[in-house]
Amino acid sequence: MLQNKSTKVFSETNSFFTSTEKGIFKIMELYKALKLNKLQIGAKEKPQSTFRKGDLLLGLLLFPLHSLANVYSYCKHPLSSTLEAKKNTFYRFKNDTNINWRSIVSRCNRALFKELPASPSPKCLIIDDTDFEKPTYRTEHVSKIWSHVKHTRFFGFKGLFLGYWDSKSFFSLDFSLHKEKGKDKKKPFGLTVKQRKKQFSKQREKGSNGFKRGQELENDKISMAISMIKQAIRKGVKVDYLLMDSWFFCEVILTLALSLKVSIVSMAKMAKAKYHFQGKAHTAKELAQLMKQRKKVKWVKALNLYCAEVVVEYKSKPLKLFFCKTSKRGKWHLLVSSNTKLGILKAYEIYSIRWSIEVFFKEAKNHFNLGKSQSQDFDAQIADISIAMIGYNVFSLAKRYDAYETIGGLFVHATGQATEMTIALRIWGFILELLQVISDFIDSNFNDLIIRIMKNKPEDNKIFRLIESQLMEAD
Repeated sequence: MLQNKSTKVFSETNSFFTSTEKGIFKIMELYKALKLNKLQIGAKEKPQSTFRKGDLLLGLLLFPLHSLANVYSYCKHPLSSTLEAKKNTFYRFKNDTNINWRSIVSRCNRALFKELPASPSPKCLIIDDTDFEKPTYRTEHVSKIWSHVKHTRFFGFKGLFLGYWDSKSFFSLDFSLHKEKGKDKKKPFGLTVKQRKKQFSKQREKGSNGFKRGQELENDKISMAISMIKQAIRKGVKVDYLLMDSWFFCEVILTLALSLKVSIVSMAKMAKAKYHFQGKAHTAKELAQLMKQRKKVKWVKALNLYCAEVVVEYKSKPLKLFFCKTSKRGKWHLLVSSNTKLGILKAYEIYSIRWSIEVFFKEAKNHFNLGKSQSQDFDAQIADISIAMIGYNVFSLAKRYDAYETIGGLFVHATGQATEMTIALRIWGFILELLQVISDFIDSNFNDLIIRIMKNKPEDNKIFRLIESQLMEAD
């Protein structure tokens, strides 16, 4: 029978946080609500195993609370004495190709959503991608990717994410990693023959979860986005809108949204796509000029924009176009919606929710090490991103129960308490060493010496008074 360590982990970890602030205690309650000890992870637990996989997952989720960036830093931290697992135990767990991390994230989200208070509309799905830069080409499956933010190429992955906005909080639902082949046929994926040979690789059984994730690497992002959206709706996520930037807006996404009875609000490119208006086909630029000629362009004070709106047909589907620019001579930007009843103010208000996924990217990278895994094993890359998503989602929900304006504020408070406890543990460790030396010097039993000290009243205990005075001076 495997020993269930999660109860011990929760009780001992809770002792790290003594503040009356309720935020950190809500975080621990939500981790309990995930019921990780009952979660079936990968293959069945082996009888000789010391640690349940659910307990190992819980341990990894607690790393950010203690400002631990990775397993290596955990080994020298007081948390290691609480969890008891050694570094290789965690490495084997993250490198396990049979673990279905997509299913684990989904099940954890279902548990969290049961804790969600009722909230009004709109509820939105958001699709977007981000760059994950890697320090070396040796990381398994890594390629050269083009960054539209830095306007340069570097080794890494493109991370495609599906998020959910429930009108108050953002939750990450699913993701896939992608690599880019590049235009140079002599250097596919930006790697020389020599670099490809040196890149880490391992054999995976066909049909294993790690093997399936590896196949997603070369899938186009539109196909993966469609798959993620379908899966989310199938699992009961109820939404009003699908939000995305211009890169993802296309006929297949629009068709999918309409079939799911979900409205699209998206930016679109002022490109060569044809929109039918009053029996004629026009490009976006032509329509914008037509609206200007017909004096349909108006100044919207609430947005500080010049705007015009028109209902058209796109690929035989009704669509409302919103043309906007900041000045009379400025460039037009195009916002589109399949909900033709929306006005410009409401459309912009809904589209602005899309920025919540950008906030997720920033906060998850800063506080939960999203995409910063240094492992060369692709399975560990998937594991670390999944763990970061679960951790972020727990904080996202916990933030609603306290007066924190941002997840960063809650994170700083939580990790601050852990840091204070870490220092206290170090001091206590030094005191124990000092008492051991004293007991050896006076030829006394160490345990008896500790008991005698603990039985003394605090006001009569010279050691306690000394520590207290030193702490007061330090303040």
